Order: sequence, then C-alpha cells, then structure tokens
Amino acid sequence: MPIQRLDPLTRGSIVHAMQAAFFRAAQAAGALPVRAVTLPALHAILETAIVRVAARFSEELVPAIPRVWTEEIAVIARDLRGWLTRLAADGGEWVPRSFELAFGLRQDEQRDPASSVEPVTIDHRFVLRGAIDLVEEHEATGVLRVVDHKTGKDRSKDGLMIGGGETLQPVLYAMVIEAMTGKSVYEGRLSFCTAAGGYRVRSVPLNAQTRRAGLEALEVIDRAIDTGFLPPAPREGACAWCSFRSVCGPAEAERVARKPQDRLRDLHELRSRP
Repeated sequence: MPIQRLDPLTRGSIVHAMQAAFFRAAQAAGALPVRAVTLPALHAILETAIVRVAARFSEELVPAIPRVWTEEIAVIARDLRGWLTRLAADGGEWVPRSFELAFGLRQDEQRDPASSVEPVTIDHRFVLRGAIDLVEEHEATGVLRVVDHKTGKDRSKDGLMIGGGETLQPVLYAMVIEAMTGKSVYEGRLSFCTAAGGYRVRSVPLNAQTRRAGLEALEVIDRAIDTGFLPPAPREGACAWCSFRSVCGPAEAERVARKPQDRLRDLHELRSRP
C-alpha cells in the first residue's frame, strides 16, 4: 500500500540507513573521527548520504503524496544535521570503526563487511543474532564502545542498566562485540539522535554488575520459553505508545490480571531492575 506518513519503524530504518551511509562515506574519505575542525566537510558528506538513501527508499516505498514524503525527509535531515553537530562536541577521541555490524544474519550490501553470518554465543549458552548500529574505538587505549541509535523519545531513567528488561542492547551488544573481536568493551550507549529524543546519550558501563543483569534477563526469557508461559503482560502505561496496540487491543493489562500471578513473579522481578 502506498504510504502517506512514515510509521516509526520505517522512519527508524531510513535514519539508520542514512547514518550508516554517512559513516561509510566519511571513512572512505579519511574524515573520521568527527571533530569540530572537519565538521563542514562532514556535513557535505551527510547531505549526499541523505539524498542518496532517500532516493532508494522512495523507490521502494512509493510514497502516495510526494509533498508529504519531502516534508518527512526534511524532518529527518534536520535531525541528522543536529546529531552530527553534537557528535563533534564529543571531542573526537572515539573513532567509528564498524557500521551496521550484523551477527547471525544474512550478509548484504547494507551491512558492514566485518559482519558474521554465524550467530554469537555469550556466556557459553545464549545464542544471539542481530545488528549493531555503530562500534567505536578509543584512539589512545584501543578499547571499544558500542552505540545503538534511537529515533524516538528518551523514556529511560538515570542509572540505566537493562531498564527492567526492556533495554538490553547496551549490555548484550557490548558482550557480543567482546566475543566477536576479543577486545575489551568499555560501555554500551543509547544515542537518541533526533530532536524528539533531545539528542541525549545514555551510557551503560560494561562491568560485573551490568553483565550479570543482562544474563539474568536472558535467564528469565529462557525459563518462560521452557515453561511455555508467555502471556501478554504489559507494564502499567506501556500500551499508550506501543506500535502493536492495533493488534493486541488496549485491554491486555485487564486480561493478564486473570492469569496466575505467581507465574509472573520472574517478570515482576525483572522489571524491578534498573
């Protein structure tokens, strides 16, 4: 069906594709890391990436109303210009190395050449597949940092580790990169790269405490699968902005109240974790 407005998932896909195209072009031009002195040249590279990726998605999506599509892309472009300017403020100590680095997924031209079609096992028991937006390396120490770009609002809280089991990327992606590269990972980050997210950055250090929290979340998931008890059990208020509300309906919280509450103990415990 021809689109009129971009849904959040499509918007996020376009933003991620533009960021990856920008980083690849900037890397090829020898213009990384992002620093204030190179910002004018990098903005030019970003503009080219925006135009090229927008043209590709326009062909794929066939927007119904060209004016609406143009307006949507203009908003995305404005957000990305703001994101790039804020990257320069970081000081340029972290050098982007890998973009859209996939593991356990089919390789294609949009993924980083260093991607692996094999999944990654962490803690000798959990097999993971996915794609990491950005991996950076510290110029002086060589340690790595994992970045997951977010295009929505920042609803995370201070002291974030796994966000009650809802925000696993910073910890699990960091552990995946350690397994893939054999190098030390300093932290995982959520980068809210749009005006809606306030261009905030949430950092989660990779240490014994955060590792344990990530693994405990996977253990809870495993137990639920083993027992076959996977009821829709949204936390309070979560349905208000969920993309699947049209599928589930708004009454899942009332339905789950009729389920055996002792069987939800694992989930409630997980949600208490920062």
